[in-house]
Amino acid sequence: MTTQPDPAGGDPPPRHRAEIAARIAAPLTNEDRFGTGPLAELRRLDPNGALAEPTLHRLLARHTTEREVGETGFPAWALVIHAAALAAPDHLSFPRREDEPAENGAEARAAFWAERSRRAQRQFGRDLFEAGVSERRFSILLDATADELRIVMPRIVRLLVGAGKRLPVLAVADLVASARHLEDPWAQSVRHRIARGYYRAEAGPKPDARPGSETAPSSSSPGETA
Repeated sequence: MTTQPDPAGGDPPPRHRAEIAARIAAPLTNEDRFGTGPLAELRRLDPNGALAEPTLHRLLARHTTEREVGETGFPAWALVIHAAALAAPDHLSFPRREDEPAENGAEARAAFWAERSRRAQRQFGRDLFEAGVSERRFSILLDATADELRIVMPRIVRLLVGAGKRLPVLAVADLVASARHLEDPWAQSVRHRIARGYYRAEAGPKPDARPGSETAPSSSSPGETA
């Protein structure tokens, strides 16, 4: 799927950041088709480097518009892609295509992706606790600035993957984007939901927890069911 401007010169309708993240991550789940070389290139990517990797630019050119990249920031998307590559191909989690709303209405799609983002944020916190991430390391992650995340995030991803957990790509995209404006109410809400997931996992399941409640894992891409 390409999101390049149409022949008339106009941009396609704006998309939720979560949808963009899912579209970028999807090709990484098929290593045979994507290529072991390109995937290795993204894994070796230095988030603090020149960000000149051809595979990085190819992914963004095929799955985003210039406006979408600019709204979140090129270095931010590079970090999200690097994190996803570290978890690929078998440890990525994001909504399945068949779970998306059938209608093409902008409001329905925006509501779907907003809800899935919130769910992924809580899941991220739970997974971090279950992976054995200490409270100190978790606090460092939540307090990290954009520059600090480029160091902290890859370490966190490796810990998750090493513990057999899947990386909620939508939550990573939101956390990285939130680092640009830490005092913004939306940025604070992202970090609050991640913390809520972590500390609810620490407290253990509630006595009345039932299948299908908030503690259930979110939907994943085909072949990546959590």
